[in-house]
Amino acid sequence: MFGIVNKINEHSLYLLNDMVENQVRAAEKELANCPAENTERIDFLMTQIGYYKSELQKFKDNVENQRKEKFQFSIEELYAMYGQYERKYISVEFHKFSESATKFGRNIAGVIVYSKAEREVLENLINSDVVPRTNDYVKFDFSKSETISDELRHELLNTGFKSGDIYEILASDYPMQKAFNQPGQKEIPNTIEVKIDPSGFDINRSTRWLLGQKIKSGYKLTDIEWAKFCGLSIYLEPESIEVNIIKENAFDENGNKKYLVRFYELEAKLYSKDITGEEIMEFNEFLKTRKSIRIESIVREIKRSTNKTIEKFKSEYPEIYEEIEISRIQFDDETLVYHNVIIPIFWDYESYLHIYLRHCDELGIEGHFENKTKFQYTQKDIRRILVIAIEKLLPQINEKLKANKEFRIYGDKSLYFNGNHYSLHILANGKVAAFHPLENPTK
Repeated sequence: MFGIVNKINEHSLYLLNDMVENQVRAAEKELANCPAENTERIDFLMTQIGYYKSELQKFKDNVENQRKEKFQFSIEELYAMYGQYERKYISVEFHKFSESATKFGRNIAGVIVYSKAEREVLENLINSDVVPRTNDYVKFDFSKSETISDELRHELLNTGFKSGDIYEILASDYPMQKAFNQPGQKEIPNTIEVKIDPSGFDINRSTRWLLGQKIKSGYKLTDIEWAKFCGLSIYLEPESIEVNIIKENAFDENGNKKYLVRFYELEAKLYSKDITGEEIMEFNEFLKTRKSIRIESIVREIKRSTNKTIEKFKSEYPEIYEEIEISRIQFDDETLVYHNVIIPIFWDYESYLHIYLRHCDELGIEGHFENKTKFQYTQKDIRRILVIAIEKLLPQINEKLKANKEFRIYGDKSLYFNGNHYSLHILANGKVAAFHPLENPTK
């Protein structure tokens, strides 16, 4: 343009072009408002506009011809430079006359996303002796702070844009971390450890307050949570037994206090050291019943996972069995996600056993599931990973639960987080049935 030879990789490639376009628009606006009798000015403006448009067209043709001969970014290069790193945030500027710029605008920002199969293919390609250069589609998770229609956001995430449409990429210079296919134990990114002093903490009142806030805010409670709220309320405020919400949830149709409500009422008394000898005996009976039920779950899961009897398992894996015994006593059914859900999403002791016994590396066992994929996190972090997975998949989960259907995600549609792909199965009632990584890291 104007005798200047431009190259498509120049940093200021479109600067002059944009300036001339602005001048054309200004000239066209002036021409539209120019008095008819001012023929001299009209002739000048028309000549100027024609000349500028001719130069703009030459520039566009030159750029498009260069782009046909050679594109600047291949899908392999994008993966090597940005995609292989964890949630690498980038700002993409498209070539001005490209299809992507026409559709999405000249600039978008976010992160490149890959399916499990795509990531594995690209990982092999960038580690091969000869790396190809392919102009293909790149899927993109558009920044939520940006303004774009839901339809285009969906297209970017599921179809993407051609890598060859990219003109420039801007990225932060923070250290780039790669977690995919990396061996060893991991830590959850952006974790801040906060140490607290639990002395003086009243677990009964704090739990009741939390459940009460959920009820006030309109969140749905599981049957276990309702029993806990009623049991705690009856202990802490005996007069609450006359409140309608307690009457409706603490007693059966015959007016008898529900089994679990009494259990949590006695548990609250035990925590407060306000329990009588007779009540301790009653509470022990509850614990015996729960113990029997949970041992059945343990026996069933050990049989499925190892094809061993519980006695043989106990003798061969005494440390692991000790961990299971501790969990049998300490584990409490828990709602994992209750905000913006169709129904509460929770796990129970069966969920816990299935996930931990098969896939927790610290509880590694032999048998049918000796080679099952293992979490690369400590026991205490696996629950957090599960919650993160549910929250990331919440829209899809809600869609299934709203239709009273199970939610499953696995294989190439699995969730990617911090270097691992995860499979998740949630039953129609909101219970987590299974959760595990899909691949073991390279040893």
